[in-house]
Amino acid sequence: MEDQGDQDVTGTMELSGNVLHLKWAHGDVVTERDAVALMQRARILSAGRVLPMLVEMTGVEWIDQGALKAFAGTWPVTRAAVVGTSPVDQTIAHFYTGRHKPVHPTRFFTSMDQAMAWLMEDSAT
Repeated sequence: MEDQGDQDVTGTMELSGNVLHLKWAHGDVVTERDAVALMQRARILSAGRVLPMLVEMTGVEWIDQGALKAFAGTWPVTRAAVVGTSPVDQTIAHFYTGRHKPVHPTRFFTSMDQAMAWLMEDSAT
Protein backbone atom coordinates (compact mmCIF):
# COMPACT_ATOMS: atom_id res chain seq x y z
CA MET A 1 0.00 0.00 0.00
CA GLU A 2 1.44 3.33 -1.00
CA ASP A 3 0.35 6.93 -0.56
CA GLN A 4 2.61 9.34 -2.35
CA GLY A 5 0.31 12.37 -2.13
CA ASP A 6 2.35 15.49 -2.87
CA GLN A 7 4.89 14.52 -5.54
CA ASP A 8 7.13 17.45 -4.53
CA VAL A 9 8.04 15.74 -1.24
CA THR A 10 11.54 14.31 -0.94
CA GLY A 11 11.24 10.67 0.08
CA THR A 12 8.63 7.96 -0.18
CA MET A 13 6.51 6.39 2.54
CA GLU A 14 4.73 3.10 2.02
CA LEU A 15 3.22 0.33 4.10
CA SER A 16 4.90 -3.04 3.62
CA GLY A 17 2.99 -5.64 5.62
CA ASN A 18 2.90 -4.16 9.11
CA VAL A 19 5.98 -1.99 8.68
CA LEU A 20 6.07 1.64 7.57
CA HIS A 21 8.90 2.04 5.06
CA LEU A 22 10.50 5.45 4.53
CA LYS A 23 13.07 5.68 1.76
CA TRP A 24 15.22 8.44 0.32
CA ALA A 25 17.31 8.44 -2.84
CA HIS A 26 21.02 9.10 -3.15
CA GLY A 27 21.73 12.83 -2.97
CA ASP A 28 18.37 13.80 -1.41
CA VAL A 29 18.17 16.90 0.76
CA VAL A 30 15.39 16.54 3.34
CA THR A 31 13.64 19.64 4.69
CA GLU A 32 11.19 20.23 7.53
CA ARG A 33 8.40 20.47 4.94
CA ASP A 34 9.32 16.98 3.70
CA ALA A 35 9.36 15.63 7.26
CA VAL A 36 5.91 17.00 8.05
CA ALA A 37 4.47 15.57 4.81
CA LEU A 38 6.05 12.15 5.43
CA MET A 39 4.72 12.10 8.99
CA GLN A 40 1.23 12.82 7.65
CA ARG A 41 1.57 9.96 5.16
CA ALA A 42 2.64 7.66 8.00
CA ARG A 43 -0.50 8.58 9.94
CA ILE A 44 -2.70 7.89 6.91
CA LEU A 45 -1.01 4.59 6.08
CA SER A 46 -1.01 3.34 9.68
CA ALA A 47 -4.79 3.91 9.95
CA GLY A 48 -4.74 4.40 13.70
CA ARG A 49 -2.23 1.62 14.40
CA VAL A 50 1.22 2.06 15.93
CA LEU A 51 3.75 0.24 13.73
CA PRO A 52 7.52 -0.24 13.41
CA MET A 53 9.25 1.88 10.76
CA LEU A 54 12.18 1.06 8.49
CA VAL A 55 14.12 4.13 7.31
CA GLU A 56 16.50 3.76 4.36
CA MET A 57 18.79 6.77 4.32
CA THR A 58 21.68 5.49 2.21
CA GLY A 59 23.18 8.37 0.29
CA VAL A 60 21.13 11.20 1.79
CA GLU A 61 23.10 14.38 1.27
CA TRP A 62 21.57 16.40 4.08
CA ILE A 63 18.69 16.48 6.56
CA ASP A 64 18.04 19.98 7.90
CA GLN A 65 17.59 20.76 11.59
CA GLY A 66 13.85 21.41 11.23
CA ALA A 67 13.38 17.98 9.68
CA LEU A 68 15.42 16.26 12.40
CA LYS A 69 13.38 18.00 15.08
CA ALA A 70 10.10 17.01 13.39
CA PHE A 71 11.24 13.40 12.96
CA ALA A 72 11.99 13.21 16.71
CA GLY A 73 8.35 14.07 17.49
CA THR A 74 5.33 11.84 17.80
CA TRP A 75 4.91 9.35 14.97
CA PRO A 76 2.54 6.38 14.85
CA VAL A 77 5.56 4.09 15.33
CA THR A 78 6.76 1.69 18.02
CA ARG A 79 10.40 1.95 16.96
CA ALA A 80 12.49 3.05 14.00
CA ALA A 81 15.39 1.22 12.39
CA VAL A 82 17.58 3.55 10.34
CA VAL A 83 19.63 1.78 7.66
CA GLY A 84 22.63 3.36 5.99
CA THR A 85 25.92 2.20 4.54
CA SER A 86 28.35 5.08 4.84
CA PRO A 87 30.08 6.82 7.73
CA VAL A 88 28.08 9.94 6.77
CA ASP A 89 24.80 8.01 7.15
CA GLN A 90 25.92 6.78 10.56
CA THR A 91 27.01 10.27 11.65
CA ILE A 92 23.66 11.78 10.66
CA ALA A 93 21.77 9.00 12.48
CA HIS A 94 23.85 9.29 15.66
CA PHE A 95 23.58 13.08 15.67
CA TYR A 96 19.82 12.75 15.28
CA THR A 97 19.38 10.30 18.15
CA GLY A 98 21.85 12.09 20.40
CA ARG A 99 20.67 15.65 19.90
CA HIS A 100 16.97 15.28 19.14
CA LYS A 101 16.08 12.37 21.43
CA PRO A 102 13.27 10.74 19.40
CA VAL A 103 10.23 9.72 21.45
CA HIS A 104 10.40 6.17 20.05
CA PRO A 105 13.40 3.79 20.23
CA THR A 106 15.66 4.42 17.24
CA ARG A 107 18.74 2.47 16.16
CA PHE A 108 21.17 2.65 13.25
CA PHE A 109 22.00 -0.47 11.21
CA THR A 110 24.17 -1.21 8.19
CA SER A 111 22.21 -4.39 7.45
CA MET A 112 18.56 -4.53 6.31
CA ASP A 113 18.22 -8.03 7.80
CA GLN A 114 19.42 -6.90 11.23
CA ALA A 115 17.20 -3.82 11.08
CA MET A 116 14.13 -5.90 10.24
CA ALA A 117 14.92 -8.44 12.98
CA TRP A 118 15.12 -5.62 15.53
CA LEU A 119 11.89 -4.07 14.26
CA MET A 120 10.06 -7.35 14.72
CA GLU A 121 11.15 -7.77 18.36
CA ASP A 122 8.61 -7.10 21.09
CA SER A 123 8.38 -3.30 21.18
CA ALA A 124 7.90 -3.36 24.96
CA THR A 125 11.63 -4.05 25.46
